[in-house]
Amino acid sequence: MEDKFKKLRGSMTATVLNDIMFDKTLEQKIQYRIQTQSFKKKKNKFIYYISASVLLFALFIGSAFVSPAMAKVASKLPYLGQFFESKDIVMVMSEEFLEKGYNVGSVGVSYQGKKEVLIVIEGSASYFNKVKVDVESTALSILKSRDYDAYSVVVSKYESDKDEITPEQEERIKKESELFTALDGVFKKYQLAGLSLNADKKVVDIEIPDTDTRMSEIEQKVQSVLKTKTDETYTVKFKKVNMNKRDQDRRWAEILGLVGDELMGKKVYKVTGLGYSVYPSPEIIFKTSLKKSDPEAKKHAKELEKVIGEYLATEKMQAKVKGDSYKITIRSKDYKKIN
Repeated sequence: MEDKFKKLRGSMTATVLNDIMFDKTLEQKIQYRIQTQSFKKKKNKFIYYISASVLLFALFIGSAFVSPAMAKVASKLPYLGQFFESKDIVMVMSEEFLEKGYNVGSVGVSYQGKKEVLIVIEGSASYFNKVKVDVESTALSILKSRDYDAYSVVVSKYESDKDEITPEQEERIKKESELFTALDGVFKKYQLAGLSLNADKKVVDIEIPDTDTRMSEIEQKVQSVLKTKTDETYTVKFKKVNMNKRDQDRRWAEILGLVGDELMGKKVYKVTGLGYSVYPSPEIIFKTSLKKSDPEAKKHAKELEKVIGEYLATEKMQAKVKGDSYKITIRSKDYKKIN
């Protein structure tokens, strides 16, 4: 069972639909999403982004999911957006466990093979045996409160890997953290779009708005700060960013998360994967468990597109859409467009 949890991070960064063009910062967003679900985190790379509150829920991670009951699909799917004001299901569970005092190390969602909420409890074997049932019951209760019937809950005891991090790696991480903290002032002063540091390659990557012309000044300041902390020589690399496009990208990442939370949580929608792109214009993509040849595929896709469209047309969602022209694509299990 522990292998499943070790593979969770890898599964959340994999994609099986190569024909979908995702934005260039997708992997960084996925990493942010995963890291924020763990109360106790270990970081090997330090990345700082403005307003990096990404709610990206899932990539196209194969999860065939067929509900016999939905073979007789109703004429209209349930209204979408019942929990618009709510936080996503993983965050809700994390906060509930924290409030109840459970020593839960992480909460995650896996879509490989089947939809599972994976919960890792830290502590002794006796503590695990004492709280396991209550933790599982709490998770199931939260899922039931939202009518999320697509997930099962798997609770596991955290098993530390003594070989997971060496003293050398620990020292490097500590060093990167110190350097990154020292550069925080530069980040804030120049309102950088992004800053990351790699101590192995001796590189500082900086993202700045494409209208900013202060690269020489910023580099000098960065090098000055680094010299106060290390004798090693670092290369500073710049990347110019279209801030309007980045804002659009983050808005649609959040939109996809809000839409996807309920679509992935309820069997009735038959959604098994999510994706999005803002290049050249916004497109949100939903993979279903239906094959294109299934008699109900086209009808279900049209109904799904309709409820998503109605949700995006609400006043609250329009504040996030901000007048963008967008496309909704519904795909079959065999990756064919069906709407």
